[in-house]
Amino acid sequence: MPFTRRPLFALLFAAAAAVASADDITTTAGKKLTGKVVAIDAQGATLLAGEAKAVVAGKDIVVIDLGAKVSPVPKDTRVNEIELTDGSTFRGGKLLIKGKKVEFEFATAPAGVAPPAVDLPLTAVFSVMRGAEDQKNRDAWKKVLGSRGKRDLYVVREPEGLNFVQGTILGGDDAGTKLAFEKEGGGTDTLLLSRATGGLVFSQAVPAQVPQTLCKVLDVFGNSLVAQSVEFGSEGATVKTVSGVVVKYPSAAALAKFDYAQGNVAYLSDLDPQVDAPEVPPDEKGLRLNPVAPYTRDRGVSGEPLKFGADAFAKGIVVAPDTVLTFNIGGDYREFKALVGLPEQSPDANLEAKVTIEADGRPVFAESIKRKDKPKPVVLDVKGVKQLRVIVEADLAVNGNRVVLADARVQK
Repeated sequence: MPFTRRPLFALLFAAAAAVASADDITTTAGKKLTGKVVAIDAQGATLLAGEAKAVVAGKDIVVIDLGAKVSPVPKDTRVNEIELTDGSTFRGGKLLIKGKKVEFEFATAPAGVAPPAVDLPLTAVFSVMRGAEDQKNRDAWKKVLGSRGKRDLYVVREPEGLNFVQGTILGGDDAGTKLAFEKEGGGTDTLLLSRATGGLVFSQAVPAQVPQTLCKVLDVFGNSLVAQSVEFGSEGATVKTVSGVVVKYPSAAALAKFDYAQGNVAYLSDLDPQVDAPEVPPDEKGLRLNPVAPYTRDRGVSGEPLKFGADAFAKGIVVAPDTVLTFNIGGDYREFKALVGLPEQSPDANLEAKVTIEADGRPVFAESIKRKDKPKPVVLDVKGVKQLRVIVEADLAVNGNRVVLADARVQK
């Protein structure tokens, strides 16, 4: 595991007792490093303990725990949960929609901690759920989301349950209390935001490319941010979500955890897929080092580590040509990520294979991968997808045409 300044890690444990308010970094190797986190960025985290200092690479971090606790929702407090298109959530209170912007207050306000500043465009919002503090309301809301179509929803809570009107929410008035609503059958109405007692659902365009997720940021206000970038230091922190929303924290005291994997990631090599692969013809068995295994987990076909250049990967799959792997992921994940390439130890630089990835039968990636090319980072939107299928095809069924999907995973 490539930590920088590795010899100092023993000192971090020894110096931990001298740290008054310690932070913890849990690594993918199962170690817990204790000290003071002084910086977090795209490369990783910088940890101090006494005079010892170390930088932990982001790919080696499971979770950074700053020790702060998420504030509970006070009794009788109404929560408007705002979910972004990337899965980030804000625990909101009073809410207004002014033009194409959403303005809101936080439902909880921990004593002595300044709230973050949020610039929230309406185009980044997936839904607003009213009464999110009540589990019954949350369960009913899931049913609404499961039955939605391709239009926005103006949801009203009625005695028999949630009901909705379909159309397009064009924006709010200057006061933020009324919505311009284009009806499904044509024409425009003005609807009171307060009358959407169930909430609002927005049918947003799916982006052509989804930025990679760095981590999930949890703060003491009960917000959960799916971050593409983080800048953390003594002056506070700035988090940019995958959907492009910027959240600025004036104080680091507002941050609780940076979750890089824990509970949010499933590696394909840890799942049991349905495997469809033709029987290897007798005349081709001599061409393959491992003819009985259409795919291998976390190792190459000869047991070698998975590597691209100087980078080694503890997790991943290696898939033979003419193999289809179908993974049941249950609609629980938002994003698929992998680094895709052919094994670099393959002697023929002209080898290539076609890789197709399908989400519930719909192709979301299809490219030819060549041995001479650099490995390709793949990031795909799989929100709500129940079956993920990986298909590998090649003209020559030799061992070198196997495709490596390093660090292949789905995450929430």
